[in-house]
Amino acid sequence: MDRSWMNARHLYEEYEKGVSVFLQYVKEKAKSMNGTYFCPCVRCLNQIRQDLGNLHDHLLMFGITRTYTVWTWHGEVLDQSMTSRGTNYVEEWFRLSTNLYLHENFNLNS
Repeated sequence: MDRSWMNARHLYEEYEKGVSVFLQYVKEKAKSMNGTYFCPCVRCLNQIRQDLGNLHDHLLMFGITRTYTVWTWHGEVLDQSMTSRGTNYVEEWFRLSTNLYLHENFNLNS
């Protein structure tokens, strides 16, 4: 699945179409908890659950975490080549996501 939209600016049609495709993927693959899903926007960082409407709004307003290229919180299964990175994959993803958030929003590096 093409994920180049994740690097496009929020206001571009390419990004908006990508968000729609992502939300459709979420509806089909992710497990909801009372109608909510983890939000991959740069504010929530897959730590806060939102309903699909808020998820849509957050992705358009704040943008998706660009390092979230394997949608494990939304039903994507890691294949063998991805799991060969070792058990520190989640920690590394979180560190990179946090650094990107700090840099994009506060021009800081952790």
